[in-house]
Amino acid sequence: MFKKTNINAIRDSLALLLIAALIGTIVSFVAQLFIISAKNIYEFIFQNKDFILTYEINNLSLNLIPLIICIPSSALVGMLMYYLKLPRWFGPADTIYAAHHKAGILDLKGGFGSTMASFISISGGASVGIYGPLVHFGATVSSFIRRQTFIPKIPHDIIIGSGVAAAISAGFGAPLAGIIFAHETVLRHFSMRAVAALAIASMVANYSATEIGLVSPPLLLTAISFEMSEILTSLALIGPFAALVAIMFMKSMIYLGSLPSKLKLQIWQAPIIAGFACGLCGMIFSDILGLGTDTLISVITNEQNLPYLFALLIGKLILTSICIGFGFFGGTFSPALFLGGVLGAIIFQLPITSTNPDLLSVLSVSGMAAVSSSVIGAPITAIILVLELTGSYEYAIAATFPIVICSFITSRTFGNSLFDKQLISRGVAITKGREQILLNELLIKNYIEKKFTKFNSNTSVEKAIKLLTKEKTTEGYILSNESIYIGKISLLNLVNKKSSNLIDYIETNPLIIDPNSSLIFVIKKLSKFVGESIPIVNKKTNEMIGIISENNVLKEYLDISEEINQIEKH
Repeated sequence: MFKKTNINAIRDSLALLLIAALIGTIVSFVAQLFIISAKNIYEFIFQNKDFILTYEINNLSLNLIPLIICIPSSALVGMLMYYLKLPRWFGPADTIYAAHHKAGILDLKGGFGSTMASFISISGGASVGIYGPLVHFGATVSSFIRRQTFIPKIPHDIIIGSGVAAAISAGFGAPLAGIIFAHETVLRHFSMRAVAALAIASMVANYSATEIGLVSPPLLLTAISFEMSEILTSLALIGPFAALVAIMFMKSMIYLGSLPSKLKLQIWQAPIIAGFACGLCGMIFSDILGLGTDTLISVITNEQNLPYLFALLIGKLILTSICIGFGFFGGTFSPALFLGGVLGAIIFQLPITSTNPDLLSVLSVSGMAAVSSSVIGAPITAIILVLELTGSYEYAIAATFPIVICSFITSRTFGNSLFDKQLISRGVAITKGREQILLNELLIKNYIEKKFTKFNSNTSVEKAIKLLTKEKTTEGYILSNESIYIGKISLLNLVNKKSSNLIDYIETNPLIIDPNSSLIFVIKKLSKFVGESIPIVNKKTNEMIGIISENNVLKEYLDISEEINQIEKH
């Protein structure tokens, strides 16, 4: 006979799987609607032969449509951020943070606003990706559903991971990649407690997308047979060059993303600059606008001349960085795939490459996987994605070589991913673990003890000793005007008195903590601390607010560690 606890556990597990299936259905439907609508609007505006407005100058024909559309689109994105009063758009980095945060809550207004901004950006011709916004939307929907559920113990990280897995599965038609991506990039560990829910969400989303939906995977390729020896040298070259492209891409996005604040641009002004950039580029070279899916397929399947390929590579890298840096909103996955595919096509034309034209697709796909794996920090996902999009074990094995090289180089010269860099800039180091994140967010002011032994500067040494003995403590604090911190004294020093003046016994270089310091900051300081308590002092006013004991700091640390251990167990 089952115990009540076992029955409750089974009930909670079944409920989790049902919620995961619901998430998969909702996210898949929205992803379908998002992708279809955005692509159709973009194609109608920018690829419709009947919708062209040209201007002739010096025998050069300029298409004015990109300029006419991109600028208003950018203005609309800026207005949306202004009226929603959002500090920034929200993406995968916020999803990762929420999964590791104790509360695990994603802002509904920020999530839907970011999704709408992405839709406008993609439809309006911005050189941004589609999958990052879908990932964050999936996570936002999942977070919302969890808050509405009647089951209190449903883990927020698993729910968020389910939304992420569903988004990738629906967008790419790659359910295995969705499961792996959620583990590898969001959860940051492979968990038996999570795999069932993520698998259900991903499979349901994939079924909805392929059997009920109206779109097919974006880059479903027909694989060819080849000998690995034919391209081994080329694959070895793709790795370091892919790392170079990935690093340049990520650094340019970070640098350009910092410029609006340095230039003191208003929230609505920065996107307009990106709109002008897109419009001007589109007038001359429209192949680098938007998602670039058709251009990428053409590069993969048909040999192009080198000047054109280099123009695609450099143009796409710069324009995407400008778009994302200056306020258009979208993902980096699709642009990374584009850059990697073009890089593979360039490598194909080197003299050391086999003359077999069929190998173009192999090298392009390998380049796509290598660059994207470093940008999003998901090498295993990239391998699985190649396998699912091509249906070829050989393609996946070929891509593994440059992926490993590229990931190795970027992780040691840049970092784990663009998302990690974004979080680090906000003071969050995901790589240090969930424990570190929680401790970094817990402020000392929430643990202040108001009761402590205090003296004034005129207190005699004898009286101080008696008071410390009476209150059974070894430490006290000298204050002026009842609150202004002067110094800390210890009973041990007073017992060995050589002076009658209490001020003479103040500790030199004592540890003093600001109330806004984090718990992790204090823990690090404790490694060189000897004593019972630490004074909490306002650095601006020098007012002593209270103390925090070493015992309480260690207890809180142990409680958090135990809490995380329990989460992982269940």
